[in-house]
Amino acid sequence: MGEDCCSGVCAKCHAAKFVVVGAVVLATAAYWPDKIWHVLGVLLILKGVLKMAMPSCGHCQVMPKKGKK
Repeated sequence: MGEDCCSGVCAKCHAAKFVVVGAVVLATAAYWPDKIWHVLGVLLILKGVLKMAMPSCGHCQVMPKKGKK
């Protein structure tokens, strides 16, 4: 993996990916008897929503630029 955790994808697109995958898991979970798929789908959607609310993690934040001398 590269220097950042998102591999060059913007934070909003990375969050939308989690929401879409979670929604697909929830939509198909009706056909599976295990309840763990419902939990997994909800957790993926929750992670995507939280990533949209706070898009940058601690090690991906941009370093502040130094001022001119």
